[in-house]
Amino acid sequence: MDGNPVNVSPENHEVPLVEFQPALLVVDDEHFICSAVERIFERQRIKVYKAYSALEGLERLSQVDVQVVISDFQMPGHDGAWFLSQVRQSHPRVQRILLTADYKANVDNLQRAINEGGVHRFLMKPWENHRLVETVRECMDQWRILAERDHLLGVLAETNRVLETRVEERTRDLARASREWRRTFDAIADPLTLVDAELRVVRANLAAASAAELDIRGLLGQRCHEALFGRDTPCEKCPLALGQNTAGAAVEVTDERHGRTWKVTTWPLAEAGEETGAGDNVAVCHYEDVTEERELQRQMLMLEKIAAIGELAGCVAHELNNPLTGILSFSQVLARLTEGTDPDTFGMANEIEEAARRCRNIVQALLDYSRPGGPVDFTDINLRELIDGVVRVSVLTQSSTKKVEILRQEPEDLWPVRGVVDGLKSVFLNLINNAVQAIDGPGRLQIIAENLVGEHMVRIRVSDSGPGIPPALREKVFAPFFTTKAQNKSGTGLGLAIVRNVVRDHGGSVSVGEGPEGGACFDIRLPAATVKGMP
Repeated sequence: MDGNPVNVSPENHEVPLVEFQPALLVVDDEHFICSAVERIFERQRIKVYKAYSALEGLERLSQVDVQVVISDFQMPGHDGAWFLSQVRQSHPRVQRILLTADYKANVDNLQRAINEGGVHRFLMKPWENHRLVETVRECMDQWRILAERDHLLGVLAETNRVLETRVEERTRDLARASREWRRTFDAIADPLTLVDAELRVVRANLAAASAAELDIRGLLGQRCHEALFGRDTPCEKCPLALGQNTAGAAVEVTDERHGRTWKVTTWPLAEAGEETGAGDNVAVCHYEDVTEERELQRQMLMLEKIAAIGELAGCVAHELNNPLTGILSFSQVLARLTEGTDPDTFGMANEIEEAARRCRNIVQALLDYSRPGGPVDFTDINLRELIDGVVRVSVLTQSSTKKVEILRQEPEDLWPVRGVVDGLKSVFLNLINNAVQAIDGPGRLQIIAENLVGEHMVRIRVSDSGPGIPPALREKVFAPFFTTKAQNKSGTGLGLAIVRNVVRDHGGSVSVGEGPEGGACFDIRLPAATVKGMP
């Protein structure tokens, strides 16, 4: 055996992955063999532990940390193949070297040693020291590689665990952030949508779904103008439809279905020139309900108009009173001259007088409208006679192309009402004239009056066969200066406003709905006068 020292220390690393003290266990029943191995490696700063049988070797291995086991093959009791097989089971990383003095050992024994003991190296007795040292060095390097592998696997497993934990935490954070964003998005009372270049809604908040009267999932994918406003075509001047996706672009849109006015403001979601997918830019659309704001503006304008009407009415009254007085005087003279001799002229004279009085009353109504709250003298009024006169005037003023049939239905004992004759005449004349003008060509107008027993009210319904009034506009028709007539037709928008004010001044109410023939139906309720025999 060669006693030359050989360095078997593990290779130096800049940052060693596994720190260990080199050590080996030699198991041989011959004591001098164990001592020889100890002498060889003690000069290499490798700790050598000794055992003299297989059982003693297993016990010793349970007490110390070694990287290499060197075992003799032929030993009393259990041989080296059995011993190394036990080492393999209990310490699989420890490298196993088998010594044998029988170079003619049968193949079966060697095969058993390899299969059962998992022997890494074989050495023949007697050995050459440098060969033994090289073999041990290779085995220690192999142990270090396995140890580093196991260490790295452990580090990798721990890293994976940490990463999985971080991924789970990040996923929870993202889910929480997503929930908070959705809640924030939905907490905004105004509708918000994300709309692509094809005007399809890709995201929306609950307010937008409510405005569209859809489930939020049903809103996604629909075109914004169809879902939110019931329009077949994009909104007029829509910046997205015009390809003008600039920040803060705004347009006002009217929802005819619900009579609402929306201010729609858009902001591009992507940065200038940035494509968000499929080459389409997505925009954030904010919908602000400005219906009440526009109504307030309209009312302010209306007040200004009313103030102007007050001034105008004063001038008109001053300028018209003199000619109206002349017309009234001459019509009365003409009536006296033709009474009993010329019925036609007498009748026309009375109509002229009635029309002149109406002109004077209209001027007074304008004055009263611009300066409400003045004293009114109420008298008992026979509605049957009042409506007779209004219908007669309306028939005379109809054009020959209209041919509107006026049907009436009221009980003989229709209760009288307390009021002002001229005011109530203006109510029914306005309703009848509006109905006649709404009917395109021949049609029917129906006036139904009845006593509301138990309510002490008289109810009059005026309905027509015209196109009717959309539900969204039914509350607006009573507003001053609101009119649905074309610009080329007469209509100041004051007629129904006066109707509402007069009925209200009489303690009654007026509403509009749909008539039996699909046209408009005005329902008027007036307090009845107290007369004898009334329940």
